[in-house]
Amino acid sequence: MNKKFLILAGFLFFALACGLATPATPIPSQQSVETIVAATFNALTASAPPTMEATQENAQLTPDGAPVNTAEVSFVIPNGIANDSTAVTNTDVEYPYINPSNGAMPQHVKLTLNLYALNGTQFEPHIMIFRSEEYSQYTENTAGIISAMQSLQYVDGQPLQEVLGSDFSAQFHAVNFKNGHGVRYLTQIFTNFQTVNNKDLFYYYQGLTDDGEYYIQAILPINAPFLTADGDPNAALPADGIPFNQDDFSGYLDAVAQRLNSADTFSFTPYLEHLDAMIESIHVTGF
Repeated sequence: MNKKFLILAGFLFFALACGLATPATPIPSQQSVETIVAATFNALTASAPPTMEATQENAQLTPDGAPVNTAEVSFVIPNGIANDSTAVTNTDVEYPYINPSNGAMPQHVKLTLNLYALNGTQFEPHIMIFRSEEYSQYTENTAGIISAMQSLQYVDGQPLQEVLGSDFSAQFHAVNFKNGHGVRYLTQIFTNFQTVNNKDLFYYYQGLTDDGEYYIQAILPINAPFLTADGDPNAALPADGIPFNQDDFSGYLDAVAQRLNSADTFSFTPYLEHLDAMIESIHVTGF
């Protein structure tokens, strides 16, 4: 009996003792032993726990957070952003309109995030879904937005079409969701000379489903450590903040935008990557 046969027979004995194989009586030849051992080895590997690499891959595919599932949309809120959301369907006037003469907006779904990472901000954190055809009929501006979204092929670093942009913006980035595409940036609305600040700065996303049926908007407040708490030009400035300059307001805005663009994305609250991940997880089913 050669050494190879002894090793194979020993492996079979171990498998039998562990209840992983049924003994074959008699064992007619070395080849049949090798066949049984090979089958036992396959059974062992098939029942083995997943490797660390496989576990890590699954973790990336299923982000840790709170799932949201409604009749109209599903997505995941990553941990640290909010606990859950409340969905309503209404015709309220929404940003970027304050009190337009056009009256109520088209019916849309609004999902407000509860227990958000920030409070006391200008806007409440929310995601909205409009039927794109109805949204485009609201004003000349909304018609331009839908038209631009239909032809959008945004590449990071390129200028964004004016109708989709803002007078002040930074951190442009293309973000696709599960059944659509779009772009996000950080922005703030100015009604007078004021600082770029943590009360008014927000993450703004605009997207369109691949079939062109639904338009998505997200307004999510965000903070940067080098910005003032509010828009008061006399508010305390962080040690590494950019001094407010009313005499050269456009220059001041450019300087802050450059600083936002160069900031580590994990220095924001909430993290930019986590907000992007939430948008990427969206799947619109319609209403």
